[in-house]
Amino acid sequence: MAEWGEGYVAGSVPAPMVEPSFDAARQAWKEAGRDGSPRLVAIAYFAHDDLATGQDNVRDYYSAVGSDTADFIAGNVHHGAAGVQAAIESFSAIGADELIFHPAVPDLNEIEKLAEAVR
Repeated sequence: MAEWGEGYVAGSVPAPMVEPSFDAARQAWKEAGRDGSPRLVAIAYFAHDDLATGQDNVRDYYSAVGSDTADFIAGNVHHGAAGVQAAIESFSAIGADELIFHPAVPDLNEIEKLAEAVR
């Protein structure tokens, strides 16, 4: 990343868990003698109406890596507009340049609700 890349994309975990990786990416960038700073990107799952279904979908997706990991990631699905705003604030606080939201429920209305929540 530091030598040839443009930045770092973190896994879909809470901001406090991502922060050490962002710090390490910044340090590696500096040590590589790169100008500026790396682009730091975070990922977050969200569900507006049906949190339980969203968590089940995420858990199912990650089931191949083991139930503990799948349960952990599913337990961090951001719920509703307040959850989306909390995710934005927490990743902004650690210096994320971009936050990619992934819907946990396959319903296009979820995207409309996300757009309303981030306005």
